[in-house]
Amino acid sequence: MRVPKTLGGREIPPFAWLAAAAFGFGLAFSIFITVSTNFLVEEIGIRPSELGLLETIREVPGLLTIVMGAALMTIAEPVVGAVALLLLCIGYVNYFHVESMEVLIIFSLTQSIGFHLWWPVANTIALRLSSIETQGRRLGQLRSLMAGANLVGILVVLLAVTVLATGIRPLFLLAGGVAALAAVAVWQLRSMGKIGQPPRVVLRRRYWLYYALTFLDGGRRHIFMTFAIFLLVDSYGVPVRTITILALINSMVSIGGAYFFGRLIDRIGERPVLVVAFGALAAIFVGYAVVPWLGVLFVLYILDHLFFSAEVGITTYLRRILVTPDDLRPSLVAGQTMNHVAAVALPVTGGILWEAFGHQVPFIGGAGLAVMALMLSMLVRRKGDVPVEAPAAAAAGS
Repeated sequence: MRVPKTLGGREIPPFAWLAAAAFGFGLAFSIFITVSTNFLVEEIGIRPSELGLLETIREVPGLLTIVMGAALMTIAEPVVGAVALLLLCIGYVNYFHVESMEVLIIFSLTQSIGFHLWWPVANTIALRLSSIETQGRRLGQLRSLMAGANLVGILVVLLAVTVLATGIRPLFLLAGGVAALAAVAVWQLRSMGKIGQPPRVVLRRRYWLYYALTFLDGGRRHIFMTFAIFLLVDSYGVPVRTITILALINSMVSIGGAYFFGRLIDRIGERPVLVVAFGALAAIFVGYAVVPWLGVLFVLYILDHLFFSAEVGITTYLRRILVTPDDLRPSLVAGQTMNHVAAVALPVTGGILWEAFGHQVPFIGGAGLAVMALMLSMLVRRKGDVPVEAPAAAAAGS
């Protein structure tokens, strides 16, 4: 089927196709992630150590992103994005049949490959469709759009589990279908200029701070994503309906937060935004380690998602210090890999430590990572202060 590229006689702008794909991705991921923890606990009966192992295996594609990205560098970003979203579709749809850990791991890996290929591609396209002066706003708009999609996905789940009583499994089929439509949308951008590049990996000394921040932020984020909702469901017995309502509130906060942080970064720069955000995130982790009151934990969960939006500052900082525009895509891919180095080791370690010493240990570890990120954020140079001397040669590249 040929998808029209005009609407009412007017050409559909490229960012609209990206926005449609991002919305579809956000909607599919929202449906999936909202019900997945309850699915794992209630239907699979997963334990903390098994959850940590599953998360570690699921993050291996993120660790290999730099290899996959280099291999696919000759292929236009929209084509890679379409393939990524189709893999996401295959993984989500087959969750419908999962009954054992072995099958769960197979399709978790499938959707994870798609997920981790999509992120750097989406950011690259968004940055190519913006100027240096508006890049923070563009990424903020994209994040707000995905937050809006997340909100719609949560409403869909809420309707399905409370009114239609469909159960969890049919929602995986719906998520897969939406991901397939998103693939069709990004496919429309396949001819947007010359964007394929020779296969290469870019690792420059100039970008060391970007790598370090993505490494620490990735470790912190994956600890929270793996164990925060699991704590609420496993230790406090929070049902899927309450988790869905919590995610609904989260999305409403995130919609404004992503746009706010994007504009704020354009106005005052990345450093103050990142310092405040990582400081707040460290306090949130400490709260999850020591606070026993469920209501407070709900509030902290929402605040984590609000301040998570500020991480766009790490990406805009990279764009600002690029040696050449051609470094953007391979550098984002390298950053994705750095983001997942900690993510591969920390979930399984955290799960083992949880069972041995209690849930406090992984959250205190996450607080430590956030504090280290805060300290490094203070080294982010202000606009106009980026050094102009030639950087060291790439460790690998062409």
